[in-house]
Amino acid sequence: AMDQFWNDKSLFRVWFFQGCFCATGATIVSGAMAERVQLKGFGIFTVLMTSVIYPVVVYWGWSGNGIFNYTENGESKSIAGPSLIDFAGSGIVHLVGGIAALTGAIIVGPRKGRFDANHDESFDAHNIPF
Repeated sequence: AMDQFWNDKSLFRVWFFQGCFCATGATIVSGAMAERVQLKGFGIFTVLMTSVIYPVVVYWGWSGNGIFNYTENGESKSIAGPSLIDFAGSGIVHLVGGIAALTGAIIVGPRKGRFDANHDESFDAHNIPF
């Protein structure tokens, strides 16, 4: 499979395009875990998500040969009904990023003391208009 990739240079565009989608899924996670995880932990989470989880889910969703598909009499069929129609790939990207963000937020827990009513410190805004 890799021989075809190296021989057809136009596949590098597809690889780069898919890499951008994968990176977008990782940025969704960064917002959910902001201020609660060290860069080292976020890096490990992102490498795991982009190298294992994201490719598996994308294959299941976009390939047409995913987990719920089978072949009967030479025709591809799906256990779950019609195949997935994902406009410009946004559904899979946001599904993976959103589930990973929710999982990460649950693992790291709430921001301690940030939104506590008994906490006297006021919150200073971090942008010029506020």
